[in-house]
Order: sequence, then structure tokens, then C-alpha cells
Amino acid sequence: MAATGAVLVALGLAGLGDTPVAATAPSEDRPRIAGPVPHTAPLLGLPSTREIQCTVSDILEPSCGVWWGASPDGDDVKGLEAAADRPMDIVYTWRGIDQAEVPGDRERRMIAEGRFVHTNIEARRFTRPGRPAIAYREIIAGDLDAPLRSQARAIAELEVPYFVTFDHEADGKNRYNNRGTPEEFVRSWRHIVDLYRSEGADNVIWVWNVTGWPANLDRLPGLWPGNDYVDWISWEAYNMTGCEKMNNWDHVDSFEDALAPTYEWIQEEGPKHGIDPGKPVMVGEMGTTDIGPRETVKWYTDVPDVLRRYERVRAVKLWDSQVGDDCDFRVRANEYARRGFEQAGKDPYVYLPDRVRRLAEYAATRN
Repeated sequence: MAATGAVLVALGLAGLGDTPVAATAPSEDRPRIAGPVPHTAPLLGLPSTREIQCTVSDILEPSCGVWWGASPDGDDVKGLEAAADRPMDIVYTWRGIDQAEVPGDRERRMIAEGRFVHTNIEARRFTRPGRPAIAYREIIAGDLDAPLRSQARAIAELEVPYFVTFDHEADGKNRYNNRGTPEEFVRSWRHIVDLYRSEGADNVIWVWNVTGWPANLDRLPGLWPGNDYVDWISWEAYNMTGCEKMNNWDHVDSFEDALAPTYEWIQEEGPKHGIDPGKPVMVGEMGTTDIGPRETVKWYTDVPDVLRRYERVRAVKLWDSQVGDDCDFRVRANEYARRGFEQAGKDPYVYLPDRVRRLAEYAATRN
């Protein structure tokens, strides 16, 4: 969908008498902070100024807030939603590039129940034991074209927006120069996008996802597929205190600490490498390990206010999973994480109303 550009659709609700809310003047060293949202209109059953002025593009970028989602533990999205006391806007799923039946039943169910789906298509054979990796050169040669074409046709038939990533975290230590060179990653990405487009899958929204680790930033230019092949830019924002797999991480990074380095790099250095800093940003995964009751709650409750200061971020997804006994991000396994995530998810900046979702549905018809 990137090639067509964004089509903005505004709610026709002007004239209700609300005056625009002025944004807080930006400082020299902080992104712009959005102004407060008045509460009078919602109490009267009317849309707020934020909703009246809201737009949603054909790549599902909202102008008035942030989509809120997760990769739920055990695919139990309803259990997570019950714990968070709110629906998830986006659900993250993983599939193999060799799987012809994508989207599968779970993705179709998520869509039928009113959620957006974001699927990472891994360069691995999910149809074989152990899910072995696939070399990028095989993709470039067209060896996986048959299942990829099947995926593209099935997604096109959904006739709803569908987020897709190819081989997320290609800059990570376990992937970089592993399945192929950065150049081969880029050629694979473009091959897949071109193939999907040739099958009419114009409803796919392409999300380029990297780790966001500061030490990996110098790898990003070589992995960039090009502005015509990417709709959203995505990376992760974690605090991994106590995770032994992370070299005995013994400090605490706030959500902003984790988000800011790559955000600032994209804004300041991205244009030098042909990366459009105006593209919407998705925090592909986020979360913290247990850092104490009060601190864990605060880590999550700080998220909405941080997002207000980083205006290109328009979607955030929780990584609701465990990667080791000492590295657990499941919010239902930690009462303080659950409380923080629940409270954060009810902030109006990340709890977009149904009117905005209807805008997204309308925008999807504007290709």
C-alpha cells in the first residue's frame, strides 16, 4: 500500500462547537507533546475534539493516538484482554515463509472479532520439524514463490488491512549475516513485496521491524528495503533487568530509554540513508521484567505519556511471553505488570474509540 501514498479520511463532525486544542510548544530537545483532551464532549455523548480532528490513512496511521496490541502468551488474546480490561487493536502472529495457508484460522478469527492482525513471515520452514532456516538466496531464486503467492491471494481475499513483516529483527546477532547478507535480505524483501502486489494483495501494510538495540544502528542502512517497499518502521522497547541471556543486565531502562535511541536515529540519520522519517512507527514488542511492585507498575503507566512526546509512534504491541525463568514478560504472571498494563491501556491516547476504528474501516476502501 505504500506505493499509493496515504489517503487521509476525516470525520464529518465539524460544527459541534468544540474549539481545537493547542499542542504544547515543543522544547529544543523533545518531540512535540500533544495537548490535553477535554472531557465535556464525551460526558454529553459527543465525540471529543481529538476524535473530530482525527484522520486515519490507508496504511492505518491514526492522527489522534496510538493502536494498542500484543503478542499474547499462548495465543490467548481473550485471556489477555480480560486481564487488561480492554480489547487489543492489533495481534502479532508468526508464520513460516513455506506455509501456504496464511492467514490461518487464528488470524481469520482475530479479524472476524474486530482486531487488526500483524504477521511476521519468517525465513524458516514451519512445515518441517525444528523449523529450519531458509537461505535468502532461495527466496530470491523463487523457490518459495508458490506458498508466497498462496499467502498473497488469501490475504487479498480478506479485503481488510493486514500488517506483514518479513523476517523481523534481521539486524539481531542471531540473524545478521546468518541467513544471507544484508543485500540478500533487501532483495528477498523486495521480491516478496513485488510478488504479493502482483497477486493483488494491496491491502497488505508492510512493516520493517528491527531490534532497536543502539549497538545495531549501524546495520540498519544496509537492511533498508526502500521507501516504496515499507509502510511502517518498527523496533522493540524492552527492559530486561535480570535476564541472564542479556549479559547479566543489571540496570533498568525506562520505556523511553528503550524507545528513544532508534527514534532519534531514524529522525536525524535516516534521511542520509534514504529512510523517510515521516513514516509511522510501530513499537513491535515492549515490556519489562519484574523490577519491583511500584517500579513495574510505573514502567507501564508511563508509556502513554512517553508516546505523546514521540509523535511518529502510532502503534505499540506488548510482548506477552516468557523467554526464560529469569526473563518473563507475561503480564498475567505478575500482578504489578498486569495492573500497570491495564492502567496504561485505558489512557485515551492509546484507547482509540470506535469512531476512529470506523475511520480505519473506511480508509481501507480508499485504495
